[in-house]
Amino acid sequence: MRDVHEARLLIVDDEPELRRMLVSILRGDGYADVHEAATAAEAMEKALRLRPDALILDVMLPKINGFELLEYIRPLQIPVIFLTAKAHVSDRVKGLRLGA
Repeated sequence: MRDVHEARLLIVDDEPELRRMLVSILRGDGYADVHEAATAAEAMEKALRLRPDALILDVMLPKINGFELLEYIRPLQIPVIFLTAKAHVSDRVKGLRLGA
């Protein structure tokens, strides 16, 4: 297993400023291999190609939401942390049931 700071991370969020901020913070904390995607389609392609060690995933993506994306990439067994403004308990439960 790689050292935690050698982990390959993929940030998926449709908000460019938030995505850049997360990338900057993670790189500042020593994570050198940080990638980003603005859409679920871009995230799917990068997840398949890069095989990240973890995914930070926005729930509210356009067209294909984060829950749907997680169902698609679940067979890749990539750990997922949801990043969301959704506060309803049912959304949290859904994310946990999907494996995030």
